[in-house]
Parts: sequence; structure tokens; C-alpha cells
Amino acid sequence: MAITKDKLTYGIKPYNEDWGTGVSGMNAETASPFERIRNWRKQFLDTPLTLDEERAILWTEALKGNEDKPQIIRNAEALAYVLENIQIHIGDYELILGNMAAPPRCAPVFPEFSYEWMLDELENAPFNERDGDRFEYNKKTKNNLMNLAEFWKGQTVHDLAKNLMSEEELKGTGGYGKGLYLLGNYFYGGVGHCSPRYEKLLDLGWQGIKEQVEKNYAKIDMTDPEGIKKAAFYKAELISVEAIMNYIKRYAQYAREKAEAESGARKEELMQMADNCEWISENPPRNFWEAMQMWWFITVTITIEGNGHSIAYGRFDQYMYPFYKKDIEDGTFSKEFIQELIECGWIKISELTKIRDAGSTAAFGGVELGGTSLTLGGVTPDGDDATNDLSFMGIDALAHVRLHAPWITTRHHIDEPKEWMLKCTKVAKMGFGLPSFFNDEVIIPSMLNRGRKIEDCRDYNALGCVEPDAGGREYGWHDAAFFNMNKVLELAINNGKCINCSSDCPIYENCVGAGSQLGLETGSLADFETFEEVKEAYEKQMEYWVDRLTAALNSCDIAHMERKPLPYLSLLIEDCIDKGVDVTRGGARYNFIGPQGVGVANVADGLSNIKYLVFNEKEISGEELLEALEKNWEGYEPIYVKANSSNIPHYGNDDDYADTLAKYGANVYCKEVEERPAAHGGIFQPGLYPVSANVPHGAMQAATPDGRKAGEAVADGVSPVHTSRASHDISGPTALFKSVSSLDHARASNGTLLNTRFAPSTLEGETGDENFMASMRVYFERKGMHNQINVISSEVLKDAMENPGNYKGLLVRVAGYSAFFTELDSSLQKDLIERTEMSY
Repeated sequence: MAITKDKLTYGIKPYNEDWGTGVSGMNAETASPFERIRNWRKQFLDTPLTLDEERAILWTEALKGNEDKPQIIRNAEALAYVLENIQIHIGDYELILGNMAAPPRCAPVFPEFSYEWMLDELENAPFNERDGDRFEYNKKTKNNLMNLAEFWKGQTVHDLAKNLMSEEELKGTGGYGKGLYLLGNYFYGGVGHCSPRYEKLLDLGWQGIKEQVEKNYAKIDMTDPEGIKKAAFYKAELISVEAIMNYIKRYAQYAREKAEAESGARKEELMQMADNCEWISENPPRNFWEAMQMWWFITVTITIEGNGHSIAYGRFDQYMYPFYKKDIEDGTFSKEFIQELIECGWIKISELTKIRDAGSTAAFGGVELGGTSLTLGGVTPDGDDATNDLSFMGIDALAHVRLHAPWITTRHHIDEPKEWMLKCTKVAKMGFGLPSFFNDEVIIPSMLNRGRKIEDCRDYNALGCVEPDAGGREYGWHDAAFFNMNKVLELAINNGKCINCSSDCPIYENCVGAGSQLGLETGSLADFETFEEVKEAYEKQMEYWVDRLTAALNSCDIAHMERKPLPYLSLLIEDCIDKGVDVTRGGARYNFIGPQGVGVANVADGLSNIKYLVFNEKEISGEELLEALEKNWEGYEPIYVKANSSNIPHYGNDDDYADTLAKYGANVYCKEVEERPAAHGGIFQPGLYPVSANVPHGAMQAATPDGRKAGEAVADGVSPVHTSRASHDISGPTALFKSVSSLDHARASNGTLLNTRFAPSTLEGETGDENFMASMRVYFERKGMHNQINVISSEVLKDAMENPGNYKGLLVRVAGYSAFFTELDSSLQKDLIERTEMSY
């Protein structure tokens, strides 16, 4: 797949095209050269989010009356019933057909995962009155959803998971306890966080997959008890594959019906789309357009079955390149038409959405469906450079469409073309947080260390925010929980109790743990005589709470395998068919659970402040520091100022004093998480990223020794601390990159996340390009895993908060995802504004 270096264009636009600096998704009306894309994008922005009940009604109808069947067959039949009966839609601008069992920008409902929150909010906190992620709906929709309540009472995945957990595990959760860990993703919804094996599916077609299932089914020994289990699995697989084939044929027929009412070019397009669907409903695609159509149906049906976000689109430039190369060489399609098809695909991804409960919406607002990662660049399974025309065309499509999805992730390595990094830098400078940058030189070894084959490691794609995944061969339960490391430190210095804050603390009324015994009794900072005692207490509390975390996650895991097997997804992941085992029960080649630690920088700076103020300089006693935290720093202003000043070494400034503590704090977490057994097979692996859970984690926590006040957000990812008083990184981007790379990113093999924000002026022109790329080279050479950037000033963000109508298309990188700034909850907006605005 060597890149064609003709005229140094590497795509539709020159590799050194300058798209502007800090435009952040604005002024995009004329960005795409294709009128269809320009009109479609405007339609997208003008279409409100809407709640849709049809999928929930059909799924419930399908399950009624067949309780005596194996759960996996019940679920397969429910999927088939939905695909057979759901209303289908074809938009005016589409060249690729198919939706998520709902019209564009409409959120289907998945009652089988959790339903109490849906009923409660329909009655008491209407979705159409939210501050952010507002969903429209009418009285009929509300009544239809309320009428499903009785059937689902006690029958959801969430109900079973909760009942499997002990009181001690529930005490650590955000929903039922003190918020040490947030289990929202899989406690209330589907898992997702996987990528299908596109290469295999595009090669065999659906009929080929069906034949593979039939071949394995025929070999079953029904005298073996395992054979009986496999028989149910293969029956469900056949129901699922036939369902998707028939679903695609429904679109072929509907496209022909629509064509009858059209004339001219649109009639021809509809007829061709009908032919495309008819062919790929059974057969492998023959050209790029058919491949794009199959690609879409493969992926969107995963979401219809399983609700999980972070369904990734894999290495698009690799599995689609053979079709591109053939079509260009034989003249089937022009490069321009293929570019237009790609941009259609990008808008289709952006149209997908998902409704979440109010708490999750406040924490992860603007995420839409979420996790729609698509990977470009990198190396081949043999280790050669993999960049090609489609890598560059994918970036061009991002610059043209300028929406929040897909979440483009770009892979980089020491032997890549220099034009590739420049192309990615040029688009990243636009400022809407895409693409993000991944370092093959550290990710591939980290994946290898967790037991994957080298070829599968080299062929990784990114999932969700930052999670490396052996696409189509792994069920990694990435992003399984958000674990507050800073809360562990709080318990470590206060004898296992939450620090009691005063009555005017912004979280006082909701802080159920204030002053109560929560963790182990490990001593108090008031009594510790050495800094080593602080570390010892931190380590003991960490072990205790990671024990609780793993028990809670394995309870969720068991609940999913019992109540929500995924026979359709199991068609798409190696080696489920060969094993005869559903993906939820360990059918994939690789299986993990990946919870992520949040608050690395807070632990580092908290330990640094304690070490410096209490033990080294003795400016304050341990008892006095605890009292300062209990009183939310009031009455202790001089110490509060110093805790947030450069007089004390802080993480993010290339200072070994603090950076060593950051590495220590992170490694304590990683050591406790890694290698524990996961219920669905495989092991736990740690990550260090928050998505945007740093905001709710902070909202549930009192003041902490790093200089936070009660309720303030915990640090974002592996980025430095920023409090309402000051940002702790003051030495510029190069120092920041050095500090962050001091962490053991390879050990945090489920991913690490670094967010950086630049003043637009510092990245303008060729000098800005060179400065940024030089910093990235330093970071990657020092084994940093990942980086993503915002290029926008604080002044613009503040004005957008005050005048949202003037910033309708303003995109920002929130955490591992980009979103429209004006659709975010105000707490997330504030967190973005307070991040350090860096300059060279």
C-alpha cells in the first residue's frame, strides 16, 4: 500500500494546505467543494435532537411470550424483529443508506439495559428542558415509553448488576455511594468499545459469513454439553445474519420506490444505491461505493443491537484502499467522487446520537453517540509504513465537513512521510480538536506486553477517546469505569474518611460521605511523622478501593453476559464463530477490562504540596492542612495561594520533584489494576484518562491538598492541575510534554489522554507548524502515548458562553471527543476555559 507521491498532493488538497488557525469549526459553509455536502451540513445543524421510541417498542414486543428460549436466541429474534419492522429513511442528500433504527439525529431507546432513569426523567426532568443535549419529543412518545415500564421492572442488565454487587461495592459508586468510581457506561448502557473485522467481512460478504456459521454448526457434537451451548449460539448467529441480509434488501426496495418519484441525477443515484444494497446484501462489494455501503450497514447495526457507544470504524484507509486503488486504476470512479463518498460517510457518522441520563449528560455533554473513532496512518501488520492516498483524503474530509464526528485519530511512527505529520498538524491547527495524535512507538509495545500477537498490535486502531484495540479481534471493555485517584489520596490523609467541608461548600448538601468512615483506617495526616507514611496510606487505600472496583465491574460483566448476549456483534469479531462462543462470554481473541484512573496531576501536586509544606519546609502542620481542607481553604488564604503557586514544584513544568510523584501515584494505581482476571475472560488493564469524568468527580469531592476547592473539577487526563486560582503548568508546552512523558504510558496500556490548548497566534504560519511538530517529536521520542489540541482563546470561549447564538458551529475538544461548545453543560464549558492557554 505504498503511497503514490505524484505532485505531492497526497489527497484532494495539497499536503501543506493551510486551512486557517483557530477557526474551530466556524465559517464552514463553503469548506467542502461539494454542494451536496455543504447543503447536508446545513441541514444537520438545523435539525434538533429528538427522542424516538420505535426501537424500544419493537424490542419489547419481540421479547414478550418467548421467555422459555435461551437468552441469546431471544436477543437474536428481537434484533430480527426490529430490522424487519422498523421504519426506514432515506435523506435527500444521501449516497449511503441506513440509520440507527431512528431518523437522523434521533435517539432510539434501549430499555433492556436500564430504564428507571428514563421513566423518572420523563416525569420529573424532561429531556426537552435540559441545559445541554436537549431532546425534543411529544406526549405520544412519552406515553408509549411509560407504557413499557411494567415489562422491564427488575429485568434490565442494570437491575442484575446492582443485585450482584455487595453494599461495599455500591458504596464506592457514583450513583449509590461516595463516587470513588463511576460505572455509568456499562452499569446503565451497552458496552460497545469495539471494532468489527472489516477486512474479513468485505472479503467474504454476508453469504460467506453465513456459510462459515453453517460449517461450524454442522460440526457440533450434541452429546457434549458444550455442543448444546454452541448450538444455541449458532442458531442465534444464523438468525442474526439472515436479519441483516433482509434488512439491507428492505433498503434496496425502498430506494427503488423513492426513485420512481424522482427524475434526473437523483433518480439515477437512488437506483444505483438500490443496486448497491441488493448486491452487498449477500455478496462481497465490487467497488468503493459498494464497500462504503457495506461498511455502513456493518457498523450501524452494531448500535441497533447493543446500545454501546465507541463503536470504532477501524483503520479505514487500510481496508478501503484495495477498492480505491482498483477503482482509480480501472476508471470506475474519479478521485473526486470517492472524496465525496467519504465526506458523506463522515456526515452519516455525525448524525448518530444517544440519549443519556441527566448526570451522564452533565458530565459528558455534547458527546452525541460517542466514541466514533476512525484511525488513519500508522504501520502495516508487517511493520512497513501504511500511509496512502486515503489517509490524506480522510483528513481532507475532516477539514471539509467540520463536524464533531468521526473522531479522527492519526497514527505516527519514525518512518512515516514527513508530509503526513504536516497534513495532520495543518488540520489540527484549525482548532476543533481533530485529528488526535497517537504514537506507534509506545502503543505497539504496550499492546504486545498484554499478550497480543505482534501483527495484531501493529494493526491496532483507536477506540473511544484513546484506547488502543486490536480491531475486530478484541472485546476490551475499554472505558469500563472512571476511578478517582484524588479521592483515594483524600482518604489516605484522613484515616479513610471523607474530609468534612463547611456548610457553605458547594457540594455540602449532596456530599453523602462528609466526615463518615468510608475506607480503611490508615491513619491521619495530623499524626503522620514522615512523608513515607502518607505514601503507605495511599497504597493501602488504593488496594482496598481497586478491590471494590474490580468486584463491581465483574458484576456488570456477568450481568451483560446473562441478560444481553450479542449474537450479531459475535459475527463480526474474531474468533467467536470458530469457538462457538458469544463475544460477551469470551469469544473474542483478546479480552480485557480497562478502567481508567482520573486525577493523576492532583495526586502529584497534592503529594508535592504535602511533602513541601508539611514535611520539608514545615510551614504548616498536617493537622492544620487538614483543617484548611475541611474549611475549604477559608481562613488559610496564604497557604492556599502558595499551594497554587510556582513556589512549590508542580507537575507539568519538567521538574523531577513533582514529576516523580506523578509517576509514583499513577504506578500505584496501575499496579493494583493490571493482571486481575476479568469475568468474560482475559485480564484487567489500566488506563489514565477521564473522558470528561473529571468534572463530576470534582463535583463530588471536598477541597484537596493540590489546591482545589470543593466542587472544582479534577485535572483532565494526564494534563496538569488547573484550579480556580491558577493553572499549575507555567513553563510552556515543551516542559509540559517532558513532564507528561515521565509517566509510564506503556504500563497504562488501556490509553492515556493529554489535552493541550494553544493560543491561535502561537501556531500561525510555518513557524507555528514547526514549533508544534518539534514539540510532538520530543513528546513521542520520550514515549508519550497521545496528544490532542484545542486552538482557541479564552476570550472567544467566554464570549460563546455569553452569546451562544453567535457560535452555532463552534467545535472544541472536550476530552477524548470534540463537541459543539454551545451545547455543553456550563460546568464543562468552565473547565475548558480554565485550562492553560499555552504559547511558545
